[in-house]
Amino acid sequence: MQLSLNFIKTTDLQPKVSGGKDKIHEHPNAGSNGFDKNPENINRNGRPRKSFASTNLLLREKGIEPIGKRELLDTYQLIFNATENELQELLDDPEIPLAFKWIIRELSNDSTRAKALKDLRDYTFGKANDQGEKRKVVIKVTRTGTTKTTNENRPD
Repeated sequence: MQLSLNFIKTTDLQPKVSGGKDKIHEHPNAGSNGFDKNPENINRNGRPRKSFASTNLLLREKGIEPIGKRELLDTYQLIFNATENELQELLDDPEIPLAFKWIIRELSNDSTRAKALKDLRDYTFGKANDQGEKRKVVIKVTRTGTTKTTNENRPD
């Protein structure tokens, strides 16, 4: 019994491609797939918009505008002054924005209320600095052998 191993070069299976300097036009399909022969490939609207940009554009076309920091803070202040029945009416109203309803639900929930209020404080007044006042201790040693310790406030 005789074993025959015939190896096939992988280059024999691949289509001929152009290669080398100034040989781009020697490819067998060169010039056959241009926009003039396939006008359906032309993207007449330009590059597709990014998802946030297109979503923002769509929302603005519907008349929905972004809110600023002042409006968000006013919203929280109004929620704080509203009664439970007034907030429930807002939750039941289909015309109220969904994010507004989320804020009301988050503040109404015992398990999320503390974190929501902390986040609101951080957003409004800035994050609290947990580090206490830093002091620098200076120890001066003199030639007579006495030491003097002073505390100085060190600015951050």
